[in-house]
Amino acid sequence: MKLKVEVNGRNEFQIAEHEGGALINGKESSYDLHRKSSNEFLLYQNQHVYQISVVESHDSSTLTLNINGEEFSVSTKDHIAQILEDLGMDVIANEVINEINAPMPGTIIDIVVSEGQEIQEGDTILILEAMKMENIIKSPVNTTIQKIHIEKGQNVEKNQVLVSF
Repeated sequence: MKLKVEVNGRNEFQIAEHEGGALINGKESSYDLHRKSSNEFLLYQNQHVYQISVVESHDSSTLTLNINGEEFSVSTKDHIAQILEDLGMDVIANEVINEINAPMPGTIIDIVVSEGQEIQEGDTILILEAMKMENIIKSPVNTTIQKIHIEKGQNVEKNQVLVSF
């Protein structure tokens, strides 16, 4: 397994498993890790002992660690996340969604939100009839409705802006 590790948002390391040890930035390093409790560890590396405790787990790839009394923010990216980042596909996940467009031509059957209303991801925004089927259009994000660009009964074209956040 290969990991890209960033410490405190600036120090970056490449770590890979290697014959019972690790390669850190291409250099061999041996280590021994012992678990003291669910969030405390002892790391023996190159004749040094590090007491490590997990202070906070932000998500599966970001942690705040206390190492020998000093706090560090540590984020990791596995091989797949690195490839996606290199291809620019990580930006897609962080893209801000600020409007809903019509996925197909049709008629607005109902609008269940109003301007200024706060909505949650998955809440129904409107119902669009297309090809004799009712399509429920839901919010992709937690947001506030800024503007409703359509009216009940109105015909819309594909990609027409329906609602702005």
